[in-house]
Amino acid sequence: MQLNSLPAEGGGGGASGTAKVDTQRLDEAANALVELRGDTENVDNTADDDTLGAVRGLNAHTAPGPPDAGSWSTAGSLMTMDLRWGDQVLNLKRMLQDISDKLHTTSGHYTRAEQEERARQNSISPFG
Repeated sequence: MQLNSLPAEGGGGGASGTAKVDTQRLDEAANALVELRGDTENVDNTADDDTLGAVRGLNAHTAPGPPDAGSWSTAGSLMTMDLRWGDQVLNLKRMLQDISDKLHTTSGHYTRAEQEERARQNSISPFG
C-alpha cells in the first residue's frame, strides 16, 4: 500500500514535492483489518472445537476411566498445542486491532489537518 507519494524526479525530501495521503484508502485498510480480525476469531473457534473433539475422541477409547481423564499423552499434547494456538490467535487479534486503530487515527488526523488548512486558506482568500 502506498500512503505517500512524491514525483519520480527530484528525489525524496525537500520542498519541491508534496506528500499526498489518501485517507479513504487508510480507512479501507483499517476496515479490512477489522474484518480479518473477525475471520481470525471464526477460524480459531473452529480449530478449537475440532481440537477439543479430537482430545475427547482419543480419551473416549481409554479404559478404565472417564473419557476426559486424559490418559492418552497425545490428547494432552493436543491440549497444550490448543492453548498455544489460542495465545497466538489472541496476539494476532490484538495486533490487527492495534494497526486498525492507528490507521483510523492517522486518517482522522490528516482529515482534520486538511479541513483546518482549507478553512485557513478560505479565511485569507478574497475568493473564499
